[in-house]
Amino acid sequence: MTTAPQALRLRARTVPAAAVDEALRERMYLLFDRYYADTDRGRFEQDLAAKDEVILLEDPADCTLQGFSTLKLEELRGEGGRSCRAVYSGDTVVARGYWGQKVLGVEFLKRLWVRKAQRPLEPLYWFLISKGYKTYLLMANNFPVHYPRYERPTPPGVQRLLDGLATQVFGANYSAADGLIRFPSALGRVREDVAPVTEVERAANPRIRFFVERNPTWAEGTELACLAEMTFMLPLAYATKGLLQRARRG
Repeated sequence: MTTAPQALRLRARTVPAAAVDEALRERMYLLFDRYYADTDRGRFEQDLAAKDEVILLEDPADCTLQGFSTLKLEELRGEGGRSCRAVYSGDTVVARGYWGQKVLGVEFLKRLWVRKAQRPLEPLYWFLISKGYKTYLLMANNFPVHYPRYERPTPPGVQRLLDGLATQVFGANYSAADGLIRFPSALGRVREDVAPVTEVERAANPRIRFFVERNPTWAEGTELACLAEMTFMLPLAYATKGLLQRARRG
């Protein structure tokens, strides 16, 4: 009688970006380069140095790095000059064998919850730029308030906030006309064999279809600027959704 292989698992921990040593930076870059074309080690190092925290995803069996996401807190002014904050997630990758797990999403929500608890009355957002539909779905499937979205137009106030934030971070590379970020040269595009969009997926999932329509040159490294609101109730909703999914599978 043979034993079925155990499913690959991940664990997450968050560390200050300044605490990432040379050996870990090397492993992070090699993993990133495996899934993204047109990468550059110097740009990767510069981007990491500008971030506040890094979520590290490791296989607990051998402590090998299998994914990461970089985070930075941005301060800005919203409607009527009201101050608000946004957590900007930068370079993000997960090794293919570990796709579909909730570990990154759970750890990211923890970081957002900590930031929200620090200033509970101040709006907090997730500022996401997406050059791949899987990243867009991570936001769209789990954050009830997110834009842009296929169900309805982005409210003018939210659009002004998104435009201001994207301009603050990316300057002239951001176009408010279509909400896309285009760099003079590609700064990392999803490799063709990593997450291609099939016609079947486009037809079956309106969110994938919407992403491709809004960001038609995503395969060239063009980024779609997105904004999602963090609330204290969001982690509870996320946990409840997971329980319902497991109950349906059971």
